[in-house]
Amino acid sequence: MNMNKQTVWLVTMLTLMVVLSAYYIVTGPVEPATVNDDPATEAKVKTEEKDQPADSNEKGKEDEEAVSKEAESDYFVGYQLQRNSLRSKMTEEYMQVLTDPEASDNKVSEARAKIDELMKVDKSESVMEDLIREEGFRDAVVITNENDFVDVIVQAEKMTDEQVVKLISMVKQHMDVPAHHVSIAHRG
Repeated sequence: MNMNKQTVWLVTMLTLMVVLSAYYIVTGPVEPATVNDDPATEAKVKTEEKDQPADSNEKGKEDEEAVSKEAESDYFVGYQLQRNSLRSKMTEEYMQVLTDPEASDNKVSEARAKIDELMKVDKSESVMEDLIREEGFRDAVVITNENDFVDVIVQAEKMTDEQVVKLISMVKQHMDVPAHHVSIAHRG
């Protein structure tokens, strides 16, 4: 299977476009911050803050909690995007070997095997993340490291021992790794 450089470039760009589209759908548009250098306006804002009743203070706390939850969600989305970006770079390197006319048959078959392995790992991580969300966690990131070590980070304030055991069991069953190669962490 010979692929020319244009095809590789097109596939890479389409993958990047899909990843970025997913990121923007999840995070929404970002408004640039405006800088206010006017001290009179700043003083007015400070006096308005003092005049607000105690109920608005509770609303401020709710807003802070919502922002905190959004920041945590961004942590997981960012981690997933970083992982996908790294995988895309690795796949691109292997695709260059596949398209290199001077590459030996051994290197080409090795590159194909690596691409297949990356796709398999990526799919198993995505499936695992979906299964963990189905268990009631808000979000999760599953990272497969070298030597079949799997790190799982879930979005939760705290976890019970039963939840940890269940997650280890799920990872062991679905990703076919020993239980002692699985680490579970939570981030609230």
